[in-house]
Amino acid sequence: MSLYRDMKGARVISIASRRGAGATTRSAGSMFGKGLSDRAMKKLSKKFGKPVSETDFRNRALFLVMSSTGLRAKEILSLKFTDKIESPEGDILFRYLRKGGNLAFAVISGEALGSVKKYHETFGIESDHFFVTLPVNRTKGRRMPMTTRQLGRIVNGWNVTTGTGRPVHPHAFRHTVGQKMFDVYGSMAAQKKLGHTSPVITSKYYTRPYYDGTDVLKW
Repeated sequence: MSLYRDMKGARVISIASRRGAGATTRSAGSMFGKGLSDRAMKKLSKKFGKPVSETDFRNRALFLVMSSTGLRAKEILSLKFTDKIESPEGDILFRYLRKGGNLAFAVISGEALGSVKKYHETFGIESDHFFVTLPVNRTKGRRMPMTTRQLGRIVNGWNVTTGTGRPVHPHAFRHTVGQKMFDVYGSMAAQKKLGHTSPVITSKYYTRPYYDGTDVLKW
């Protein structure tokens, strides 16, 4: 089922909250529409399905890691091969520092990790970092760790938009993951995936500000 279903005939309700004169808090469902639709995600998946150039392989690896982890841009770019560990169940985990400096663990799927390894192996990349820059003259052909600004420019060039019509940006993939996890598995699973301090926070952000009852409201 698509995250962004056809809303014909449904009433969308915005729930706002105010605290004091001129001050506002995040409204319920405030992250709704800030991610990508299923259609946009499938478009990108198809676009990166048959990589040829180094840029293609890098973009495929970026897309798979971002769309399966929900990590922030800085966290994505901090991922290193030497931070790999294995859970008792055999899951592949990578240590990273989340926002606030606390140690956290990201589950990286076999497909996503395989795409990163293929990207490195195909182009002889010798770096502990998952994602690096293309070799250019100003760095004497060396690949450097990618910056968040560079990642933003790369993702922005993928030519898709969020549910609200904004050009895609790295954090949109975090919202996409959060909404999908919340819709399918609930607040606790989404909270763990996103690293929120409480499922209450996750629920506030990702509870949809509407309910489509048109399937049953037929007389």
